[in-house]
Amino acid sequence: MQPVFAVLALVAFATALGLLWKSQQGRVRRTSSSIDLPDGVALGTRATLLQFSTEVCAPCRATHTVLDALARESADVTHVDFDLTNRPDVAARFNILQTPTTLILDGTGVVRARIGGAARRDSVRAELDRIGAAA
Repeated sequence: MQPVFAVLALVAFATALGLLWKSQQGRVRRTSSSIDLPDGVALGTRATLLQFSTEVCAPCRATHTVLDALARESADVTHVDFDLTNRPDVAARFNILQTPTTLILDGTGVVRARIGGAARRDSVRAELDRIGAAA
């Protein structure tokens, strides 16, 4: 009987951990930190959506579509999709532990928000509006 309880406790713990992890995916965490941009990244005048992806990441493609559409809506917003597949040095420098990860930078290059996991259109739009209002 005790092994059954142990298995049930393990399943309950794993389920709780999974639900906690899922609740954090795509969530915007506000921050304010300066970074040294990767080579070749040009800033938008209002904001830059800096997406870190890898070749084999399915959520990265969906995030790319969302961010690219948002950037196309505003001439002062730029979307940059940086492939980390062969760049572990960049992943370490920016503390990228999962892909996609998106950094939302203001026009001066200061990171204003970080999103781990697939970005949600409404959340990114709200952050862009917040950055625009602060400018």
